[in-house]
Amino acid sequence: MIKYIDKKVYRKDSKNYKDFGVFFDRDGVLIEDKHYIKDQDKVALESNSKLIVREFFNRGWKNIIVTNQSGISRGYSSWEDYDLVTEKMLELFEEPNPFFGIYANSFLEHKNNENWRKPNPNMILDAAKEFNINLEKSILIGDRLSDMEAGANAGIKLLIHVETGHGIKEKKTIKTRCDKLGYFNSKVFKSKIMFIQSLKFLKVRDLISSTELLID
Repeated sequence: MIKYIDKKVYRKDSKNYKDFGVFFDRDGVLIEDKHYIKDQDKVALESNSKLIVREFFNRGWKNIIVTNQSGISRGYSSWEDYDLVTEKMLELFEEPNPFFGIYANSFLEHKNNENWRKPNPNMILDAAKEFNINLEKSILIGDRLSDMEAGANAGIKLLIHVETGHGIKEKKTIKTRCDKLGYFNSKVFKSKIMFIQSLKFLKVRDLISSTELLID
């Protein structure tokens, strides 16, 4: 049987954490995009990603990774390669593991909300159910249009687009989906969107305050 999805759960007990979640894309956001990476020795963190993830974790937020990995179905890598890359990434983020879970899929097409592939919101929705996350209080950070669409389709109120990875190339298209008030429009919802150069320019304390304002 062909495998298309993978879910890794690292933290079941969430009593000491808020019901806020931060959903991160992986390649080009947390780690450098190496184009279908399969060699764990080539894993490198994006600038400041370690500090940002750790700060959210220390403030009681639930960090979740949601990642499309079509390279597996295209034959460029395997799920075994994916596991090794994941292990190396977590090693670089150091203990204690700051992630509650990692959701990945290798589907080639998103097929109208029928599977986990972004822009479908299903990885986010499944994680929200698994970890008791209120999506209206949550944030998504990504570099692609499909990330922004997935976040908005899930009902996340604040999206953050970074220019790392594919960000510069996709920024222009993403902006065509934004209104004059700074909201990104999906087919289902609209969400506030922030554009930053990289995680190096993200100030978590200010971001949390702005998220709480959006919720109010």
